Amino acid sequence: MAESDTGLTASLVGGRYRLLEVAGSGAMATVHRARDEVLGRIVAVKTFREQAPDPQHQLRRHGEMEVLAHLNHSSLAQLYDVGTEASADGTSSVTYLVMEFVEGIDLRQTLRSGPLTDDDVRRLGADLASALAYIHALGIVHRDIKPANVLVPDPSPRTGRRLPVKLTDFGIARFVDAARLTQTNTTIGTANYLSPEQARGEPVGAASDVYSLGLVLLECLTGRIEFPGQAVAAAAARLFRYPRVPQELGEPWVSLIPRMTAQNPAQRPTAAEVATILTEAATEVLTPSAQAPTAPAPSLRADDGGTRLLPAPPPRPPKAPPPQRPLGRRMLAPRTLAAVVVLALIVLVVVLLAVLRPSSGGSSQQHSPSIPASPSIPGPLGSHIAQLERSVRP
Repeated sequence: MAESDTGLTASLVGGRYRLLEVAGSGAMATVHRARDEVLGRIVAVKTFREQAPDPQHQLRRHGEMEVLAHLNHSSLAQLYDVGTEASADGTSSVTYLVMEFVEGIDLRQTLRSGPLTDDDVRRLGADLASALAYIHALGIVHRDIKPANVLVPDPSPRTGRRLPVKLTDFGIARFVDAARLTQTNTTIGTANYLSPEQARGEPVGAASDVYSLGLVLLECLTGRIEFPGQAVAAAAARLFRYPRVPQELGEPWVSLIPRMTAQNPAQRPTAAEVATILTEAATEVLTPSAQAPTAPAPSLRADDGGTRLLPAPPPRPPKAPPPQRPLGRRMLAPRTLAAVVVLALIVLVVVLLAVLRPSSGGSSQQHSPSIPASPSIPGPLGSHIAQLERSVRP
């Protein structure tokens, strides 16, 4: 293997990482697919160019190592190793990083085939916002959110499921409280995705990453770069207009992206808020209290020699309770009714006997026939009947 533009020869990097094909290349570094001969796994080795026109590049390299060493998140490329290797002529050293190798392509290449589906953008946005919320909590600002720095992994070879996207390239990231590594009024970042404060050369914070993420998500939905053109024109354009968010994109985009790309950083949501909104939008799980009424199950009915699914008839309304009768018309209880009937019969018998007995003008020798006694009825009712009989006797 010939000497590469990083100044390394074909020998093993760090005595264990064998460089294979080039996976990507930029202005400051080259990324190789490599094999870790000790652990027998495929890794990514990022080697920085030996000749750097900017003397601050060396400081940025150490800054990237420091940043990556702190990170542990499913949507961030994991750092395995850091070291230096002697150049081919032995007069200088080459810095390298050994990172997790992601099988797949970057988002910039993915978008060449056109915009992504709404569901894919929601999941991708939730992954990236979650990663940004994680690094912002550590006091780190990425400062260069763009499609080329987002890796889209191939589906899992074991399950076939989608894997989280990976945010990479912290070469210009820095700790918020660290000294600035650039000269005054020097802008770092990619012009098409800069925040307004970056375009003005002002200090940037976590809200700058949220703005850039908003532009990336908008490009994923529309398939076009919102602020295209050369660096100066692209950077200046965002100072004079807001990004155009088509209304047909619907929610949550028509309300979320304008907030993420507000001119005032204080008006933008945090990355954690964006992650929450997009995660909820991606799952769209209704709570039991919010679920729509369940439609009646279809019924089967034979028709014209076949069987068709027909909707079940609508449920019958609940029967109204029978109207209550007025209090005066209510039926008496059976026991009370029987007692009243017996009493009426006894009174009738007594009255008939009184009418049919002989008159007082007959022989003094004749006596009135004896009145048969009423049947004995125990209780208060029997006492009342006996009293009634005594009152009507001759």
